[in-house]
Amino acid sequence: MEIAIPSSSLINERDEKIKVYKIGMIARAAAIFRVKVIHIYKDPALDESGLIREVLEYLETPQYLRKYLFPIKGSLRYAGVLPPLRIPSHKPKDLKIGEVREGVIVRVAPDGTAWADIGMKALALYRGKAKERARVTVRVCSKKPLVVEDAQPEGYWGYRVRKARLEDLVKRRDAVVTSRRGKVPEPVEVARKGLLIFGSPSEGVHEIAERLGVSLNGVDVWNMFPDQGTQTVRLEEAVMGSLAITNYLRYVEGGIR
Repeated sequence: MEIAIPSSSLINERDEKIKVYKIGMIARAAAIFRVKVIHIYKDPALDESGLIREVLEYLETPQYLRKYLFPIKGSLRYAGVLPPLRIPSHKPKDLKIGEVREGVIVRVAPDGTAWADIGMKALALYRGKAKERARVTVRVCSKKPLVVEDAQPEGYWGYRVRKARLEDLVKRRDAVVTSRRGKVPEPVEVARKGLLIFGSPSEGVHEIAERLGVSLNGVDVWNMFPDQGTQTVRLEEAVMGSLAITNYLRYVEGGIR
């Protein structure tokens, strides 16, 4: 599953702590329901895509790698207090031969020999070629000496964050716009879709698309909260609720894809 949120997702917030907290809620929802990609599409009303991406990527990164990949800066000073995602790529310190972990290349010798930090006291000899500061996914080959090699994780590992254009997202055949204007989807329809597109706290996708000159003709529009009891549904609530609904319906329709 993939989701798309606008760069204006925090347009109603002025407090930096609240901004980071709301991004954290979206990250938690994405992790809980195995979202593979979070797209951030540009809305000229407010472009905070840099902050949104930075916090999302920070939370997705294992704690022992953050010191290498994220320099100390003001935009992340509140991110450390957010609940950890605890996704499969966030491994404990107990090391097992054959397990897959995330690492970062911290040293490369003149002959190309590389060492990676995989969250242990000792650096791991890396069997492969990579540049310093590169993030790598590796399998533990041995513990003494500590040796790792490139690997592909099995199952859900975490999400990736990408910047996108709304006009490109709505062209996808598996895209769905979430809106009160839409219909309530049938369970069988949910299994065929893989991208949920959300609007901002102040405007829906239709309004944003109109300002951008993007046509939504032919795009499915779903109302994920029929007969809602509140005047509005906040973005972070819409993401969590919509993913919960689609997750359940995809499951009962024959297994999550």
